[in-house]
Amino acid sequence: MTVSVFALSKTLLLSGQFVNRLFFGIGLIILTVIFSLTAFIFMMIFIKWLQANFQKYRQDLRLPFRKNISHDAVNIFEENSNVPPLQPGENLYKNSPAIAHLYQPIALWYGRLILPSKEQRQPYGSVFFEVFHAPKKYQKFIGKIVNLKWSTNREVQFFVHAVTQDINFTKQVENSKKAGNIHPDRLNGLANVGPLETLAGSRLEDNVTVMLRRPAIATHYSSSDRYELTIEREPVQIIGRWCALISILQRNKPNSDKFIVRHFNKKSQQFDGPAEIIRIPQVKPDKNGVARSTNHQIEKSPLNPEGWYIYGEKGPDNIFVVQAIEPRKITKLIPDETHFGLPKSLDYLNSKNWQNTRQQKGQAKIVLLSSSNEAENARTSPWQEGDMGIVIHCFGGIGGKKAEFAPLGIVTGHFAFGIAKVVRDRFTNELRFDIEYKQVYAHNPDGIIAGASKWQSYMGDLARGWLGDRPVCDIICKLDCVCLDYHFDSIQLSPLDELNQQLDIMMARYRSGDGTGASLVTPATSCVQDSSQAIYATIKKITAEVESNPQIQDWLKTHPTDVQTQRFQELVALGKSLEKILIPLGIVRPDWRKNARLVGIHAHHKKSHFRSITNPLKAAISYRTMLPRRTQDELAKILLKQASFLWIIRTNQVGGFDANIEPVPPTRI
Repeated sequence: MTVSVFALSKTLLLSGQFVNRLFFGIGLIILTVIFSLTAFIFMMIFIKWLQANFQKYRQDLRLPFRKNISHDAVNIFEENSNVPPLQPGENLYKNSPAIAHLYQPIALWYGRLILPSKEQRQPYGSVFFEVFHAPKKYQKFIGKIVNLKWSTNREVQFFVHAVTQDINFTKQVENSKKAGNIHPDRLNGLANVGPLETLAGSRLEDNVTVMLRRPAIATHYSSSDRYELTIEREPVQIIGRWCALISILQRNKPNSDKFIVRHFNKKSQQFDGPAEIIRIPQVKPDKNGVARSTNHQIEKSPLNPEGWYIYGEKGPDNIFVVQAIEPRKITKLIPDETHFGLPKSLDYLNSKNWQNTRQQKGQAKIVLLSSSNEAENARTSPWQEGDMGIVIHCFGGIGGKKAEFAPLGIVTGHFAFGIAKVVRDRFTNELRFDIEYKQVYAHNPDGIIAGASKWQSYMGDLARGWLGDRPVCDIICKLDCVCLDYHFDSIQLSPLDELNQQLDIMMARYRSGDGTGASLVTPATSCVQDSSQAIYATIKKITAEVESNPQIQDWLKTHPTDVQTQRFQELVALGKSLEKILIPLGIVRPDWRKNARLVGIHAHHKKSHFRSITNPLKAAISYRTMLPRRTQDELAKILLKQASFLWIIRTNQVGGFDANIEPVPPTRI
């Protein structure tokens, strides 16, 4: 009996060891296959990139590059001859009530966010808001510090609760701060931090200025003299309080930051309005010695004749101080180039969009691409007032004497989505674009905050914007199947609202780092990856709602030729085309499918060998969305094939002239 028990126990022990070794061997095989597949994919991508770019780089090395670029850039900064000069005895205004009407408020409701102290915190993450401007009906609010809170609407509260987090910094935050990045220090250790608090507390000081979307419900409790504002959507980041349209005549005095400008005349449609002295300050350079913008020779910019929208406020001496600029040229609906027919348009996207970027320093260009074969000399705009389009944003790098670091010569750049709306300009009465970016932005040394941001804030801000020191490409596509709502009898669906909500969630989570305080970029996690995740979630949710709803299915069957049915079919086709880019290997990333947590966030996970392998695997699964330019190009091609046209806005270090930097296109692998 004892011998039998001993033999049985020994057999079980040996079989257990065999099973353990079997599972260990299988695990090693799986990990080896994963690693080999990942390495192979990256090797093939790298080889393709080398093949595509070897000839171009060889030609670049043969050129006396720096000398030629500087010469070309200086040549385009010529004297401005389209603006009437000052006349003898002409009135030169400076803080005069006579020209106050030439300045317009940026929005109906705007002001400054203020983070409550620990003792002042309210439930559901409300914050304080210093009102700079309000509609005429609510003039009592101006100058007051009011409570800014969320609506009790069910969908609004779903968003708020989805992104509300306890925030406790991890070790990654301290390492990131040592590298110079700014994190929400004032939020560390707080419980139930809401999206308004992460927006107000993203910087070390209360200097985040925003506009409120309409409707904003204003309440004044006269008994307690308490003011409240209730909102349903996140505020939009802006800069400045007032806006004007001017062209720059000259610097007031040598080495002065004061400039003499002319205002736009609405009657004559020219810059022959009153002359005024304003201040365009020279901002300080960053740690690499590069200033985001320069006022040097800005009056000689090739964009100056068409004017600048200037955003800012009065300084201590009551002279208007410019905080952001926006070239009027790039907002206008007049293309500089047109390319008709799908082959020519695709060729432009593939080889010409970023061509000769360095030689185009200081310039801007608008290009219309149409998939139809129209007359080559057509210059009419396809846009109408009220039209909306999807913006695909990408910027490049900084070269020249003060070039930024580019490992292996790869310029990654940045990617974002946005919404462009055609509006009637208040100064000229002409149609123009109003662009709002949806920035999925990691923590950084510049204090750029993930969230919705107007063009003038994200691009035109003299201290933080990218207009003056990077090349930028914004591709706008009018997609009715995405931008228009669907009405199936009593059921309404809005793909655009869904996309906005997905991006709002993603941006809010980036601000908090999903509770860790750190949103950091890795090969598998970035602005490109997580913006793409929002697109993927939007597509799947809308199509799933339609497929699972019998009432909608009946409506589509009984209205096969309806315009709405055709639009929905276009949306389904678009989703299938986009999936080939977002998940090219046919494998849906688990973090995209479940959206359980933000992939760009480093949380309290212990490091493991398996984790270090799965991150590259995630990157490999969605490799086409690793680099901003590749993603922008691929998305643009799909949209061009489905939509009737694309509108491209390209700028190359626009504004003043800095001889120490050159625009470098982003790398496309």
